[in-house]
Amino acid sequence: MNVIKKLFAQLILPLGLIAMVASAGFAQDADYQKQLEEYEKKKKAIEEENKKKMAEMDKAQKDNAVKQFVNQGNTSLKKKQYQEALDYYDQALQYDPNFVKAYYGKGIALKNLRRYNEAIQVYQQAVTINPLYSDAHLAMAKLYRQLNQLDYALTACLSAVQTDTASADAAYELGVIYAKQKKYAKAVDAYQKVVELEPNNYRAFEALGVAYQNLGNSEGAISAYKSSIAIRERNDNVYYRLAALYNKLGSHQDALDNALESLKHKPRKNGKAAFEAGQAYEHMGQYQNAIKYYKMAAQQDRRWARSANYQIDLINRKLSK
Repeated sequence: MNVIKKLFAQLILPLGLIAMVASAGFAQDADYQKQLEEYEKKKKAIEEENKKKMAEMDKAQKDNAVKQFVNQGNTSLKKKQYQEALDYYDQALQYDPNFVKAYYGKGIALKNLRRYNEAIQVYQQAVTINPLYSDAHLAMAKLYRQLNQLDYALTACLSAVQTDTASADAAYELGVIYAKQKKYAKAVDAYQKVVELEPNNYRAFEALGVAYQNLGNSEGAISAYKSSIAIRERNDNVYYRLAALYNKLGSHQDALDNALESLKHKPRKNGKAAFEAGQAYEHMGQYQNAIKYYKMAAQQDRRWARSANYQIDLINRKLSK
């Protein structure tokens, strides 16, 4: 009996050890499973992060390629290599079909290649993608105006003005369109907006003067013309405009002064100013000087030859009596 108990005791010990080992094994299995789950979780997070970084790298590379092609297109535009510019912009759009600056440059290239309808379509694509892209609205307005499609030009230009209220270029173009439509009061408003934004814009003051003159506002016209000259003194065309207006108003000495000033800044191919000088001298009774400047007008510009020779003939008839 004692022998049996001893053998049994010897048997229980290994079984206890086995149970303890088995229990430890199960615990290890549970830890392993937990570690495996943590590993898979971390692995997935790392993979997602890598995918994100790869996507960011791809986007950065794509953006860089787009910008490079657009810059190359812009350089070609400056060199007037319009077909080459067009190719660069198309390559940019292959990388990013929504890059509006590529459409804008492409439109300019197409316009210079005289592919006007295609240029308008491209500008329309740009403003469809970004309705607030003022430059494309303005470019479209200018092209429509050059094609004498003034209603379309006005619509596009109003969009340009609304999307960029601080754009003097858009306001100036609006004035040009209104003037072509003979809506001179609205043209005045547009040009006044330009000179508010750019007080040194001598071209806007000149255009403002023309608009005032077409409205019959001579005082406003003279003031605007003088403002233009104050900014850019060597503006022969504005001196001519003043000379013609003063002659019309009967202020012939003022007309002569401005006509001679115009000829001073542009002594050749300035028949219109020479003609106004002749007009001023004639009205002041200085007929020999009038003939001199009428002859100058006829010699410098064929467009004034007929009128100038007619005035010379009238003076000679008057003097022969």
